[in-house]
Amino acid sequence: MRPRISSSRPQRCPPIARRVPRAGRLTRPTARRVAPAAPAPSAASFQAASGPDPYLDYGRYLTPEGGVLFVYKDLDLRWRYTIWRVFAWTAATGYEGWYLRHHSPVQSVWINVACFLAIAALNYLIVRKPIEVYRRAEIRPDCMIFEGADVFWLRRMETGWPAFRPDKDGNQVLSGVYGTRFVEYLTARRFDDNDRMPDVFAAHLMEAMMQLWAPLLTGNTARAGSHPRQRF
Repeated sequence: MRPRISSSRPQRCPPIARRVPRAGRLTRPTARRVAPAAPAPSAASFQAASGPDPYLDYGRYLTPEGGVLFVYKDLDLRWRYTIWRVFAWTAATGYEGWYLRHHSPVQSVWINVACFLAIAALNYLIVRKPIEVYRRAEIRPDCMIFEGADVFWLRRMETGWPAFRPDKDGNQVLSGVYGTRFVEYLTARRFDDNDRMPDVFAAHLMEAMMQLWAPLLTGNTARAGSHPRQRF
């Protein structure tokens, strides 16, 4: 017979209540009144504050092709416009002279002649002004482009870059040797004694040549020095 072993009854411990921290009270932020931002100054107000544009009828812009575009005002002195002005003056003055001779309400010959001379002088003042145009010149890393059509390549300027030279009227003429020819690329005309646009244009154009063409010329010289026997 197995002996009976008595064991003590386990005591039950009451569970200890866990204290949960109380949620803090949320406070609604106080709305602050923000002063409205001042409106951005417009281009007109900026221009009025900085004064008139000093670069009159002249602009310089960067192009997506990596070049520099120059836009400047020039005179179109082609013969077709001169012939057109002479034709317009002759047609208008001739018609008015015919009208004064055959249909003038005034019978005095001297008054009609004076009116005819005044009309002829007025028509001359109207047609004498030359045609003003805006021309474009662009300097790219490998060429020059004028009016978007005439292209002159840098590799064919073997004797040197083109340069500006003043003429007898004070204008700046860009010229140089291209291939085997001496070429006058463009003429920057001076409109009056205080007009310095040709001088500024010449300085900016030569600066663009130095920035875009000098690195290419240096690279070609270095490659030619490393391969002295290379023939072109």
